Amino acid sequence: MGYAVYLPHVERYFWTLVNLPNFRKILGEVKQAESIPAVQLVMKPSQPKESAETKVKVQTNKEAKKEPTEPKVEESAQEEEAPKTKAKNPLDLLPPSKMILDEWKRLYSNTKTNFREVAVRGYSLWFCKYKYNDENTVSFVTLNKVGGFLQQMDLACKYAFGKMLVIGSETPFKVKGLWLFRGQEIPQFIMDECYDMKLYDWRKVDITDEDQKERVNQMIEDHEPFEGEPLLDAKCFK
Repeated sequence: MGYAVYLPHVERYFWTLVNLPNFRKILGEVKQAESIPAVQLVMKPSQPKESAETKVKVQTNKEAKKEPTEPKVEESAQEEEAPKTKAKNPLDLLPPSKMILDEWKRLYSNTKTNFREVAVRGYSLWFCKYKYNDENTVSFVTLNKVGGFLQQMDLACKYAFGKMLVIGSETPFKVKGLWLFRGQEIPQFIMDECYDMKLYDWRKVDITDEDQKERVNQMIEDHEPFEGEPLLDAKCFK
């Protein structure tokens, strides 16, 4: 925007100077013009002051643009208790065996292979016979006894394979079995944990004896008749 400005004190100072002898020698006579041209001054418009509210808005917008920082997770002052170490099973401490029991169980389930063709290394075979067979006068009660025994033996499923036969068509029924155990003795922890183990007589199989080998094969294969009698039931533990 232009403004016409008149400055009288500047004008007086000017005329005083130009009328001095030394100035007149150089400039000559200076005459006043008939009209005084207006002095054009360009003034920059003043910037409006920021209100307190505007400053707050600008500051808020700047803070909003900042990337959110993830909250710091305070470390727990107390460390979690370390899980208690489970006691080693004595059977896990035995020397490694070349025979893989799970594979043998699958082989049995799928093929009924003659037992003499399977290498039993690191394991032992045992015959068992229920001590109180003369009390087995009711079929379903006898079957329940065998079922309960096998249920208790679940704790040994990684270390054992078993076959239980209920023999006979008339009472009293006979309960006999064949078991394969890890190691050369019946594991003591199984004897301690499974009470029904004590209700049976146990006899280790002599695998060099041909008659005992044949008996093992017949029990594995549910051969019937077994020892001259029919089978009421045959249960497998694996």
